This record gives sequence, structure tokens and C-alpha cells, in this order.
Amino acid sequence: MEKNDPKYYNSYLEIHLNRIKENINKIRKYTGGLEVLPAVKSNAYGLGTVEIAKYLVQECGIRFLAVARIFEACQILDSGCNQAGIMILGPVPAFSVPIAVARDIQIPVFHEEGVKILSEEARRQGKEKVKAQLKIETGMNRIGVKPGDGLKSLLYGIQKAGNIEIDGVYTHFATADIAEHGKGNDFTREQFRLFKLALEQLHQAGIFPRMVHCCNTGGTTWLKEAYPISTHVRVGSLYQGYSSIQDDWNPIGVQECASWRTVIVNLKKVHLGESVGYGRKFMPVRDTKVATIGIGYGDGYLRSFAMSGAPVLIKGKRCRFVGICMDQAFIDVTGIPCKIGDTVTLFGEDGMGNRISGLEIGHLMGETRLAMFTHITERVARIYLKS
Repeated sequence: MEKNDPKYYNSYLEIHLNRIKENINKIRKYTGGLEVLPAVKSNAYGLGTVEIAKYLVQECGIRFLAVARIFEACQILDSGCNQAGIMILGPVPAFSVPIAVARDIQIPVFHEEGVKILSEEARRQGKEKVKAQLKIETGMNRIGVKPGDGLKSLLYGIQKAGNIEIDGVYTHFATADIAEHGKGNDFTREQFRLFKLALEQLHQAGIFPRMVHCCNTGGTTWLKEAYPISTHVRVGSLYQGYSSIQDDWNPIGVQECASWRTVIVNLKKVHLGESVGYGRKFMPVRDTKVATIGIGYGDGYLRSFAMSGAPVLIKGKRCRFVGICMDQAFIDVTGIPCKIGDTVTLFGEDGMGNRISGLEIGHLMGETRLAMFTHITERVARIYLKS
């Protein structure tokens, strides 16, 4: 069996790589030529870590990638894609540090214990220097060191260790997606102010990182005052075509790159008094034409969203879920002239000028679209199109 051969799968993601390339170029132009640091964590937000990483590096000229786990970095390196640097965005357990050091994967440092572990491991492996990324805490309160005394103490420890090179410094904005059509928000600006203070502390200590990155997808669209002090913008959703701004503001003009499709596998009329699926959750108030489709929550479609009546596209018309199981789901197709084998578009473009956007899915779910996209499993083929 060949991976991602659609003959072996009930559904597939159709991914337009050329749109990713166009989006990367639009981001570069919009930011005045800043380097783009794409996040390919969580299976590249559902699109496939290795395939997307390779395309970004080999076709889009990306020189640095961000992931969340050591195994994601190793997946990329093991595929032969070693032309770009890789950093871990989140915490790295002590037992994974030897792998990071051995494979030149940059990890974040943000407390003195982490500095000690990294320094000692580099010495154990006989490495004169090990590169790392310094994470600054500015308001997210996940990981990071705060500007001021905490950072002063940490920098002293790094300099005392003598074998850790701070290659990059970064923070993460908590509310950059709240932008009011480009106006931004005060909390993000306060985070940026704190980040600048931290950067000044580094410079006063004689540390001038090669990489400075604070803008995530939301920040990249509107926090232009961050551009002059930045070397990179660190984006995830943005290069895939989603601005993440809550009011759908998209000044960069990025385009969505993925569509999820399956097919109708059965059709039947469900009469008044009958029901559909487990627990008899759907009981029609009239005779209803129901299509069974070849995906379920085991493929990553969120059960709660489906059960709320999520939309799909069939024959150019919007229909809605009326139920879902692990491997199959049910769509009300009353009045739609469809047949077994017809294509069902779960999100994206249907090829007939209609679409269900990722932004719409996020609004309907009441949360980020990533809650859906990152759940799409290996039971769904990924088809990569270059034209």
C-alpha cells in the first residue's frame, strides 16, 4: 500500500502547495522582507509535518522551522530534510535533551535548571557550543522568564555556563487575534513593550541573538511596530491561508490551501417516527432523505460540531449533519438530487464556486478552526497538488 493513495482511504485532504508558496511570498512582502519562520507542529496543523516541511524548505526558501515536540523535529530530519534549522517552541523534558543536543535541535531556555541540564549535556557529548532559544514571558504565563531580575539571573547563569549560545529570543502573544479590523489591542502592545525591555537587557549583557521573533499569525497582520526589531515573523495558520483575526480581517490576502472531501456511500429515506444513529439522537419531523458518508469522529471530525448540525457541500448545495459515529456520519440531503458516489466537501472549496472556509468553521464551533484541523487523523489521505 502506498501512503496517501486515495484508493485506500474513505476521505482525503486536497492541499494546494502553490497557495502555500504564494502566501509565504505575500507575508514576506507585507512585512518588508522579514524572514518567515513557519510552525509545522501538530502534523503541520493537519496537513502533514514532513511533506509541508520539505515543501517550505525546498520550494519556498524557508531557512528555519518551528515545532512543538522533539519527535516532530526528528521526523523532519529523518526524512532527509536537514537544510533548515529547527527549534522547539515549548518545554522539552530533561530526558529528551540529549536528542536535541545530538541533532542540533534548538530548545527553549527559560529557567536555571534548564540551563544546567542543557550545558551539562553539551559537555557530556563533547560539544564546544550548543545553540538555544531564549523564551521571554510577557503575559501568556505558560513558559518563559520575565524581564527584570529573573532574566538578569538567567543570563548570568547562561554566561557562567560558557557553552550555550542564545541564537534566538522570542515570546508569544496571547490576544493578537483580537484586532478590531487592524486596530489591535492594548494587551498585545503591553506584551510587546515587555519583550522590548527583555531585548534591551540582552543587549546590555552583550548578547545579540541572530533571531528575534515575537509576532505570531495575529501579530504579523497588525503589529507593524514590531517589524523593526524583528528578524522573523513566526506564523502557523497564516501561511496556510488563515489570518486568525476574529473579524476575518485579511490585509495580507492569504488564501486557504486545503479542502476535505469524502463520498456518499448510502442513501435512504427515514420516515417520521424512525431515527438515525446511536441513542436515536436524530428523529425527523418529516420524511427525510439521509446520506451516509464515509467519515466519522475516528477520522477527526469533531463529534460535538457534527451533532450541532455542521454544514457540508453536496452538488453545490449546503446540507447539514444529523448524526455521526466513529466511522460513518449522516447528512440531511432532502431535496438534493444526489447519488451514491457523489463528492461531499466537509470544508474548503467544492470545485463549483462554493466553499466552507476554515474561518467559518471556527466561528460556528465558537473556537479556533485548529480544534478541528489538528484532529484529522492518519485515516485521511493527504493529496498534495503543485498546480
